[in-house]
Amino acid sequence: MGVASFEICARPAVIFGCTDGQPMNVFESSAAELEKLNQRVLELSRCRRESPETTAAWREAAQTFHSNYDRLAFPGGLAREFERQKNGDQEAIELAVQYLEANPWYFRSGYHKAEILKYLKRHPLTQEQCTRLRKIILDRVRGRPVREMRAYGRFVANEQFEAELLTIKENSNRDAARSAGWILEYLRSAKTASKSS
Repeated sequence: MGVASFEICARPAVIFGCTDGQPMNVFESSAAELEKLNQRVLELSRCRRESPETTAAWREAAQTFHSNYDRLAFPGGLAREFERQKNGDQEAIELAVQYLEANPWYFRSGYHKAEILKYLKRHPLTQEQCTRLRKIILDRVRGRPVREMRAYGRFVANEQFEAELLTIKENSNRDAARSAGWILEYLRSAKTASKSS
């Protein structure tokens, strides 16, 4: 399953490749690799006590997973990315927005997304980045429930957006309605807190 071709996305930080005819960005391909490594650890954990060989195989799989985690969780390394975001590096902030747009799924990715959102909240974003984040939030609200849903609520800032969330809450399936409700609840509590201070 090799990469057949490459092209640069309009935002040059993310490189897209095609595997088996399906476009896959660097976040998705790294997440798929991490998930494969994690599945191997889980597979071997079921039989790790059967013999010294199975224990050794499980330990090796776990070591491989952990030694590759930082590199695969985020291009250039997750710890490095968090440090760059913390310092307000504009390239890192743009890459973080792209990461949230790609929405990769792997072990602990929800925690990483919540952490990224926390750092994004601390730094000024361009109008375009804010627009993209609002679209991301609406997409997540309409999708399956995710761990980082309340963290997404920190970026909602106007009445039109709140009206869209209210429409989703009132007219969507149970999961989307609950997610929209979480964000609306966060907004209400944030408004109450700002009025009382």
